Amino acid sequence: MKPLVLARNSKSDYRMIVSKSCSSSEDHGANELRHYLSLVSGARFDVANDEVQQADKEILIGKSKHLDHLNLDIDYSRLGQEGFIVKTYRDYLVIAGGRLRGTMYGVYTFLQKYVGCKWLSSQVSRIPRLNEIILGQIDDIEVPHLEYRDVHYTDAFDADWSARNKVNGAFSKLDRARGGKVSYFPFVHSFDKLIPSELYEKHPEYFPLIEGKRLSGYVQRCLSNPEVVAFAKQRVAGWIQEHPEAKIISVSQNDTGNWCKCPDCSSLDDSEGSPSASVLSFVNQIAEEIERHHPDKIIDTLAYQYSRKPPRTIRPRHNVIVRLCTIECCFAHPLDSCDSEQNKKFTQDIEAWSRIAPKLYIWDYVTNFANYVMPFPNLRVLGPNIKFFMEHNVKGIFEEGNYSAGGKGELAELRAYILAKLLWNPDSDVDITLNEFLDGYYQNASKPIKEYMDLLHDQVERHNLHVSIYSPSTSEYLSEDIVSKADQLLAEGERMAEGSESRMRARLAHLPIQYVMIERLYVKGERRRALLTDFLNTIEKAGITNISEGMTVEQYKIRLEHQEKT
Repeated sequence: MKPLVLARNSKSDYRMIVSKSCSSSEDHGANELRHYLSLVSGARFDVANDEVQQADKEILIGKSKHLDHLNLDIDYSRLGQEGFIVKTYRDYLVIAGGRLRGTMYGVYTFLQKYVGCKWLSSQVSRIPRLNEIILGQIDDIEVPHLEYRDVHYTDAFDADWSARNKVNGAFSKLDRARGGKVSYFPFVHSFDKLIPSELYEKHPEYFPLIEGKRLSGYVQRCLSNPEVVAFAKQRVAGWIQEHPEAKIISVSQNDTGNWCKCPDCSSLDDSEGSPSASVLSFVNQIAEEIERHHPDKIIDTLAYQYSRKPPRTIRPRHNVIVRLCTIECCFAHPLDSCDSEQNKKFTQDIEAWSRIAPKLYIWDYVTNFANYVMPFPNLRVLGPNIKFFMEHNVKGIFEEGNYSAGGKGELAELRAYILAKLLWNPDSDVDITLNEFLDGYYQNASKPIKEYMDLLHDQVERHNLHVSIYSPSTSEYLSEDIVSKADQLLAEGERMAEGSESRMRARLAHLPIQYVMIERLYVKGERRRALLTDFLNTIEKAGITNISEGMTVEQYKIRLEHQEKT
């Protein structure tokens, strides 16, 4: 095949064709392709619909009459709603796939893979300028492994970043033009909405029996009570009417223990070997009722903390999602090879759930929730863990990071970028993705920042140190010697970024180590006062709102003032 010259010397012989009845995301994809090809090459690309006469040189976007004339025999059923092909054929470039998001994803993949566009964060992109765009033979097919891909970092909520990096999570700001998203209602921990606390006064029997008393407050519910089941069925039906956009309805335990120990609940849980029995039995009854009237809706529940172990014989219905949570695990080592007891237990649970759950999702954790602004050496486990989930028949993954309003945290944008690539394709080369981000985002400062990351990760691996999502600043991997070396590296990164657009990014990369120096009193006197001033000024300038999931920056300032006085 001869090379296909899309553009040369700011000129192009090509136009773009979309179907007259194209979907919103296909139309958006065509406009994005026109914009970026023009930006890269300086050439003009017009977009027309498939009612015009076919020409010899066209970029065909989505299924259209012009594409049909080529008789390429594209298997759209295999592509589904999100898969696509990118193909050169004669003098045509074909980008086509599922109407919901597939064709649009094909556009972005073409721009990334063959043109060199990179959308690193919501604010930082790398778009090349080229004198010519010449394509060799292309015959790509991509179909996502996961139906649900959610990167729960503040920056990743941006609609354009989400679309361009092919995530479809519930918290993204994706609109109809960008193919929409997988919508939940409620998202999680829904028992208070399902069986409101106000019912306790008239119906204490709806609430858990614990040590001989029916308890109110933030507790679970008595899931074996037929009246609770009936009330919940009506409530979920009402939610579906109120939120027709929601594909998934969450019927999931509150974020607490306090589950019911009444004779009926306990009898079922004891016979099945886990409190997940009463939860799953309850959820199955609701799912069965909902399917009669809303076969397109799915009921979601958690396998979380006390309910993480699956029951012996009860099975989730085909329209039930079980979201298995990794909250107790060590995240310094891959889940399936770590020698911590928590990881061994989790491995047993996912193996058991994967055998019985037709729709298994994962709720994973990728930041330190007790200390957002602290080094969290988990980057090397992201790829192995996602592959591990895939090997166990997982269909959707929620990666919970720093979702606070000013959600920077340690290397937040880097984690979001790597996770997006892995959720789309678990075989993505993490080292290539990592270096691509570091070079594009931190530019001159990339080398010392990479050395800092390696320093921390080598430390936990070399000494087999376990790290949880609540590890304190006194953790063993943050010794004074390691922190001193890291501080030097990141200070060098700031110096190398001086005067460039990446100066503030390098400064923010330094904050986690400075946070540890402050918390552990590694510097004192005048040096500490200068560090505190610099640290807090940077946080304010960056718009960071939370030091941890439970502590705002303002609360942290008050705590520091108290410490300084004492």
